[in-house]
Amino acid sequence: MSDSEAVAGELAISPHPTPHQLRPAIDGRRRHRDFVLRRALLVGDMLGLWLALGLAMTVAGSREAPLADSLWLLPTLPVWAVLFWTYQLYRRSIRRLAPTHLDDIPSLFHVLVLGGLGLWLFYRLVAPVPPLQFSEMLAFGALALPLIACLRAGLRATNRRLQGPERVFAIAPLEDVRLLHRKFQNHPEYEMSLIGAATCAGGVEELGLPLAGELENVEALLAAGEIDHLVARLDASYLPQQRLQELMRACHREGVRFGCFPGVKALLFPGIEINHIEGMGVLTSNPPVFSPTSRRLKRGLDLGVSALLLVFLGPLLALAAVVIKLDSRGPALYRQVRVGKHGRRFELLKLRTMVPDADQRVESLMADSRDPHWLVLDADPRVTRVGRFLRRTSFDELPQLWNVFKGEMSLVGPRPLPERDDLAVRDWKRHRLDLIPGLTGSWQVLGRNNIPFEEMLEIDYAYVATWSLWNDVKILAQTASAVVSRRGAN
Repeated sequence: MSDSEAVAGELAISPHPTPHQLRPAIDGRRRHRDFVLRRALLVGDMLGLWLALGLAMTVAGSREAPLADSLWLLPTLPVWAVLFWTYQLYRRSIRRLAPTHLDDIPSLFHVLVLGGLGLWLFYRLVAPVPPLQFSEMLAFGALALPLIACLRAGLRATNRRLQGPERVFAIAPLEDVRLLHRKFQNHPEYEMSLIGAATCAGGVEELGLPLAGELENVEALLAAGEIDHLVARLDASYLPQQRLQELMRACHREGVRFGCFPGVKALLFPGIEINHIEGMGVLTSNPPVFSPTSRRLKRGLDLGVSALLLVFLGPLLALAAVVIKLDSRGPALYRQVRVGKHGRRFELLKLRTMVPDADQRVESLMADSRDPHWLVLDADPRVTRVGRFLRRTSFDELPQLWNVFKGEMSLVGPRPLPERDDLAVRDWKRHRLDLIPGLTGSWQVLGRNNIPFEEMLEIDYAYVATWSLWNDVKILAQTASAVVSRRGAN
C-alpha cells in the first residue's frame, strides 16, 4: 500500500479531524505550481525589458556601445518589478482560471508608460551614458509590449507542459460532471483536467476518470495530495451548506484551490461582480448599457477593418471563386437568408463549400446530427473537396466582410442563424438579436461546433449583457488562434 493510500485509509475512517489535529489554514506554505510560475514570469518580464531596450538602442539609436549602455537598465529592475506587482501582473495570472494574456495588455501598457518615463529620467540624471533619445523611447515601447506579452504566454505554456494541468475533483450531479469534463477537454489552455468526481447517484465510472470517490472520503483525497482543485455545486438540495463550508476549510488547510458554481448557470455569466455588505457577499449584475458613443465606435471599427480586409483579400477571394467553379458545378458564392438584429432578414454571403442542393438535404440528415437542434455532422456528405479546405481554414466566411461593410453584420457579435434554426430560439434567449450579428463572436473562439446549441444561446446572451469595445478587440485577437487551431471547425 502506498503512503497516499495509507493516509486516505486513515482519514476515511475519521474524515473530520478533532480540533487539536487541525492544521493551520495559513502557515506560510505555497502552492508549488504558483510559486514556480510567479518567479518565471518575473524573470521573463525583466529579460523582456532588457532585450527591448537593447534592441531599441541598436535599431533606433546612434550609440557606440548600445549593449553596454542597455546594462544600465539593471539597477532599475527592482522598481520595474514593483510596478508589475502593483498592477497585479503576478497575481491575476495565478488567481484567474482563464488565460490572462490579452487581459494583461492594458496593464502592461500602463506599466511601460510609467516605467518608461522613469527610465528616461534615470538615464538623463543618473546613468553615466548618453540619455535616451526620443526614437529609442518609441522603439522601446513598441518592442517591449509584444515581446513581454509573448514571453509570458510562452512561460505559461512551458509551465503547463512541465507541471501538467491542475488535477480537478468535482462534487456535482453526473450531468454537471460530464459538462466539466467536456469543457476541460475542449480548452487545454485553462490548464485543468478532471481526474475524479463524487456524485450522489454514481455513474462516474463511465467517464473513465482515475478517481471515483465518495463524498465522505474527499478529505482523505485532499490530505493524500491527490487533488489540486476542488469544484463543488453550490446547491443546498444537493450539498448541505455546512458540508460545503467544511470542504472549503479543508481545502484551505491542505493548500488546495476551492471553487463552486450555482445550480443555475446563468447566474454567473461574465460581468457578474462580487460585492460585500458588512462581510456578506452579494452577486451583482448591472443592466446592459450600449450608449450612442459605443455604437459609433463599434461601427467605426467595423467599417475600417472590413474595408481594409476587402482591399487586401480581394484577389484571394477572386482566386478562390475560380477554384470553386473548377471543382464543382454551381455558383462560387453561397447566399442564404439569415436573421439579424431585431429579427430583420438579410442575405448572408459565403464561398460555396457544398453541393448546390445542400439546403434541400438538411431534413434528411438531421437523424445523424450530433445536436438535435441544428445540423452538426462529423463527416458531412454535402461538402466538396475544395469546400473541405475552405471550411477547415474558415476562409469561406470572408465574403461576409461585405455584409459587415454594408452594416448588416458586425465584426463581432452573436452568429446570425438561418430562419429554420432561429425558430428554436425562444423567450429570453432572443435577446441575442438585440445586437447586430457578427462575423465572429464568443461562440466561435470558445469552440464553435464543439458547443451545443443551447449553450451557444447562453453564451450569446452573456456577450450581449456584458458588451464592451475591449471585449470585441479581445475576441478578434482570439479568433486568429481559434482559426489556426481549427477548434470546433465543421
